[in-house]
Amino acid sequence: MQNDTKCMESQNLREALSYNLKKYRKIKGLSQFELAEKAEISEQTVNSIEGLRLWPSDKTLAKMANALEVEMYRLFVPQKLAIQSESIAELKHAVVKTVETLIHDILQDWEES
Repeated sequence: MQNDTKCMESQNLREALSYNLKKYRKIKGLSQFELAEKAEISEQTVNSIEGLRLWPSDKTLAKMANALEVEMYRLFVPQKLAIQSESIAELKHAVVKTVETLIHDILQDWEES
């Protein structure tokens, strides 16, 4: 049972790394080849990590994080937490926009009267 738990934790970590690597790469508008060039690693390495076939060395992780301009720990944030965090950020943005619109409308009404 303990080995199953460790295997599952390892798989979750690999999946988080794969998901986040793709996410940050796409945010930066980079292809796998471009990330590989920027990180000074092979395109096959990037492809294999994203495809869950390779676990990178700490040196490779550092190169990728630097190339993506993110702190290394962000590559391991579980997908569910990342999605929740993004949803909160979107909600904050929507609230700010709504408040700005309301303030604008109130000021405009006040100036007209």
